[in-house]
Formats: sequence, structure tokens, C-alpha cells
Amino acid sequence: MMSAKEKRLLMDKAIKEFTIPFLRKEGFKGSFPHFRRITGDRINLLTFQFSMSASRFVVEIANCSLNGVTMIWGLHIPPAKCTAHDMSNRFRIGSIKHQKDYWFLFDETLSPDIFKAKAKEVVSLWDEAEKWWQDDPYQQRIST
Repeated sequence: MMSAKEKRLLMDKAIKEFTIPFLRKEGFKGSFPHFRRITGDRINLLTFQFSMSASRFVVEIANCSLNGVTMIWGLHIPPAKCTAHDMSNRFRIGSIKHQKDYWFLFDETLSPDIFKAKAKEVVSLWDEAEKWWQDDPYQQRIST
């Protein structure tokens, strides 16, 4: 049985090998775990967030205006520094397909190829992300 640290290292490696090249092809810039893409009137944000207590992660996405975001307490975060976590309204990739708050589980007891499979699953669910960013349900592209 692998340690939690070993699992996390293998998951990071798979994301860097399979998911991040896809993100780059889709126009995203940034470094793991935070990425952003400027698309016309908004910035699409994507952040990988790992659980502290289990072998799982979520991929949270949000939109941000081209001006960045000003937090409720007055701090302005410029566009080049915004992350999905800075936005109050976020979406987790996989939540539509699975009809719940979706976490990507990566315990090696599920499958020896679980790390690669989960990295590729993020890509397979990409249409959910693109639709959510485009629909901009919270109109975050126009917030400042």
C-alpha cells in the first residue's frame, strides 16, 4: 500500500503529463495548480485543489473580469494573479455528469492505472467546463 505522499506525487506527475499539456493546447497559462485563459471579455480560471485527508482532488473553475477582482474588503487582485479561489462562485468539473459535488478519487487500490485515468478524466469532462465558462451563470466576467 502506498503512502498518501506517494499517491499525491504520482497524481501530480499524471496531471503534469496528461492534463496540463491539454490545458496549454486550450490556451491556458499559469503553473500548477492555478491556470488562466483570456477569452474576449473574460478570464477563465481553473484550479486543482487536493484534499488534506484523502486521495482526491477537485478541479474548480470560475470566470473573472479582464480587470481582475476586488474582494469585499477592498483588496484588488489584478488579472494576472486571479485564481478560481478568489471568486465566490465556482464550479467543479464533473458535477454535471455525476450529478453531485464531484471529487476525482485516486486510490491505487481502485486500479493500478488510476493516476493516469483520473488525469485523463479531467480532459474527458472538458465540455462541462467550456459550457459553464461560456454561460457565465454568475456574470463574473463583468464584475470588477
